Amino acid sequence: MRRFGRVRPNVVVTQISPNQSERSVATPTIIVLHSTESHDVPGSVSDLRGLGDWFAQTAAQASSHVGVDDDGNSARFVRDAKKAWTCVSFNSVSLNIEQIGFASFGWTKWRKRWRQIRESARWIALWSEGYDIPIRRGAVSGSTVTRSGVLTHADLGEAGGGHHDPGPYPMKRVLFLARLYKRALR
Repeated sequence: MRRFGRVRPNVVVTQISPNQSERSVATPTIIVLHSTESHDVPGSVSDLRGLGDWFAQTAAQASSHVGVDDDGNSARFVRDAKKAWTCVSFNSVSLNIEQIGFASFGWTKWRKRWRQIRESARWIALWSEGYDIPIRRGAVSGSTVTRSGVLTHADLGEAGGGHHDPGPYPMKRVLFLARLYKRALR
């Protein structure tokens, strides 16, 4: 794994959001990738802190488990055992990664954000190992998960809030890297 750097996520900010609730008996079966629709601040964690400040507002009624910036850093906002408020009908069965950036980036620009893609892959690998979520494309039908795995927020459709993020995304690349990181975790 030397070629791909560290195996575990690099959490540099922990700012737990009040916008969360109990999972009750549900266990995570999907990992959902999002984009924040905000600018990355190179060489700084102010983008992650700003996201944490937004999630800290009870009026926002939103949160996510983690955020990832283009420097390959992460922030923790909601513990895995809790339900983040990020994708409506799928909150109780999902773990969520907010990636600093825009859905309008398109596949080509997301693909160039290699540190961010690698950090997202590290989370996918860690959660796959911990929750037995397969590293593959997931699927849903309405508000039901029909195939556990990794999805974008847009893949969730209306039941997930009708969002379009993170737009065209290099899913094959992030899943490939996640498989490599998962092997290294063992």
